[in-house]
Amino acid sequence: MDIYKTITKHNPSWGITGGCWFFVFLLCFSRIIKQSYKSNRINFSQSLAYIAIYIFLWTVLESTVFTRIPQAYPQYELHIFWSWKAFFVYHDNEMLKENILNCILLMPYGCLLPGALDKRISWKRGLVIGMGTSFVIELLQLITCRGLFEFDDIIHNGVGCMMGAVLGSWCWLRMLKKFKMLRKPHAS
Repeated sequence: MDIYKTITKHNPSWGITGGCWFFVFLLCFSRIIKQSYKSNRINFSQSLAYIAIYIFLWTVLESTVFTRIPQAYPQYELHIFWSWKAFFVYHDNEMLKENILNCILLMPYGCLLPGALDKRISWKRGLVIGMGTSFVIELLQLITCRGLFEFDDIIHNGVGCMMGAVLGSWCWLRMLKKFKMLRKPHAS
């Protein structure tokens, strides 16, 4: 698998408009994060994690929705695990590659969640957050006619986010123990 070709295929150029909107929203989001930090609602590491999540999710939305060419009509596949059937029954290796890439897609997002929320994220919560985020992406693809709405992607992205959340929680707890950082209780 050629990594460069995969990245360039799935991440086309944003263009001037996409870049401008990215920075406009980044400035607005950064201001909100700064206010939250100054009012002691979040700590500095949470601020960095939230900014990283924003940048990551914007990149995902750009590559999966905004830079795609609109189709004439919405496309959808409502059968669950149809992509695995295509792999196992018809030996479609491209489907296997897409399934693996879909699992990997939201893994960094899951890794950032424990840092942003300043607590351990259970695998169930990571799965639900990932599936919810993926559902929004798939719904945008359906509404804008810029991709295939499919439940398989929601499941695969959710599993990837879950794996990232488990890994991120493990790293986050090890970091707390290593540096003996005491957490302040948050008013939830």
